[in-house]
Amino acid sequence: MGDSEIKIYKISGKYKKLHQYFSFTKYTRALNPEDALDKILSVVTSQRILRRKIQITENKEIPAEECPDLYMRELANL
Repeated sequence: MGDSEIKIYKISGKYKKLHQYFSFTKYTRALNPEDALDKILSVVTSQRILRRKIQITENKEIPAEECPDLYMRELANL
């Protein structure tokens, strides 16, 4: 079996809405980068933004100590 450890991912990107670009950085927990990207795209598109208008600039795994979200950090330490 493969590596089944849950990791923290940092996903950054930008999207265009009403002729303006907005940037975002989100943190999520997932088994692999593809699952993390799907989860973040689901959150961003729930705010009426089309997937084709979203550009992902960064998708990387980070250690729990670097995550600014305290809730994510505590979940990683369980």
